[in-house]
Amino acid sequence: MRLGNGGSKVLIVSIDDGLFGVHLDWVQDVLEGGAATVHALRNGGGRARPFVLRGRAPAPVVDLRELLGLLDLLGAPAPRRGQLLLRCSDGALAVPIDACLGVRGLDLTVRPPIAARVRRDGGLPIGHLTALDGRPLAILDPNRLLAAELRAALAPLRVKAQALYERRERLAAMWELLRRDATAESLRAYARLAARTGHGRAAGAARRVLHHIEAPAGEALNGSSDPLDRLLRELVERLRSGASGAIDVEAADGAGGSILLRDGQVVNAICGAADGRAAFARLLGAPRTARFNAGEPPPGPLRITDSTIALTVAALAALPERSC
Repeated sequence: MRLGNGGSKVLIVSIDDGLFGVHLDWVQDVLEGGAATVHALRNGGGRARPFVLRGRAPAPVVDLRELLGLLDLLGAPAPRRGQLLLRCSDGALAVPIDACLGVRGLDLTVRPPIAARVRRDGGLPIGHLTALDGRPLAILDPNRLLAAELRAALAPLRVKAQALYERRERLAAMWELLRRDATAESLRAYARLAARTGHGRAAGAARRVLHHIEAPAGEALNGSSDPLDRLLRELVERLRSGASGAIDVEAADGAGGSILLRDGQVVNAICGAADGRAAFARLLGAPRTARFNAGEPPPGPLRITDSTIALTVAALAALPERSC
């Protein structure tokens, strides 16, 4: 951190009642609210440690009270409004913040900063103290925030988090493949990886569709008492045969609509005033009856371009839990 040349660009945040700054060189991102999913990973002792998976370096979430060793004195903090994602020599670190106050250019030659009393390995301070608009300001050095014990505890969890991040990247790549050209093999692989990555609903949806794909061709469409399963089997049978036409669906709430097929693939859906993916999801939400009528779908733009399998998995995963 440049502390004596003037004109340093520092991102200012508030945590509890204090002002804290980090030189822009160390700032990776500012995440507000639910901008990033926080995953809980457990260490050998069973304690859950939150991690943010964003960018190529998973970042452990460590509140400033813990970093300063003040949890016993001040207690656990209330939920914060955002995360300050920092680069550091250990990889990355996410510090919960109450507010981001923007970037300020500080001339640190006017009021020379004072080294903080809290020190880490080698007696180095975690940052320096100065003032901003008449208020005390602590400028933190991300490379000195972690105590040796905490760094050691986080090391194995960083390995787990990196593996989880890589699985999520593979899962996203698999999903793009499913959207273009899905097969039973690729769907099975997606279901396994989704389960390992914590996407239980997506895994369950994929397995439900896979069950119908792997059922013998021509198996009775009305073999299940569940209207949703009958609709899923109808979609799979038309996909196998490459049929064109419409599956007319009556929903349990009385609404009606149609799923339009061309060469076995869903190209549009209509339900009330909705069309496309929204209409398809509504028709899958609570079907009561489904009947296929062969014929060419009406001309018009293709509202749906994803594969039928990916479209169906996404719609099922978004249903209430009792449905999927």
